[in-house]
Amino acid sequence: MFFSQLYKNYWPELRTKLYARFGSGPPDPEDIAQQAFIKYSECVTDSPIKNPKAFIYTIARNLFIDAYRQQNKQQQIIDGIFDDVGIAPLVEISPEQCALDKEQNHLIQKAISRLSEKQKKLILASSVDGKSYRHIAAEMGYSLSDVSRSIALAHQFIQSEIQKVDTEAEKTFDTSVQLNYRDSL
Repeated sequence: MFFSQLYKNYWPELRTKLYARFGSGPPDPEDIAQQAFIKYSECVTDSPIKNPKAFIYTIARNLFIDAYRQQNKQQQIIDGIFDDVGIAPLVEISPEQCALDKEQNHLIQKAISRLSEKQKKLILASSVDGKSYRHIAAEMGYSLSDVSRSIALAHQFIQSEIQKVDTEAEKTFDTSVQLNYRDSL
């Protein structure tokens, strides 16, 4: 069966089954169906595939699983970043917490801007892009221990910058409370 015929016969059915099984996304079932056919076309060789429909459906299922894993991994990274800097999950944020979080995000951005270019690239690749240290090392040409050490130092620097501001804020608050107490006497 030619590819265009396979696409015409199975794409609508595959999309419908993906919607029924996994919902409207993310990932989008239409995108997954499209990707499954693209992967199928890349796998076609001189020897025919015995059951192309089953093969395409298996590819689509695996693409959905990969997308969910990636989504979960990204959520874990985001949750880890929130935990590292002490920010509450979004469902628990009050207006006061929102203001504090904005200030903390500003502090983090300011601290990151003071990192070396190498550390910035490594932090972004690890924390934002979700790449493993091994992948970063191979991609950027650094040793695995260098990547690990540089990222650890960057995290320590960011934490120390936040801690400095928190300590200064506590001192200012304590002084303010003492002055208000004296004034009330």
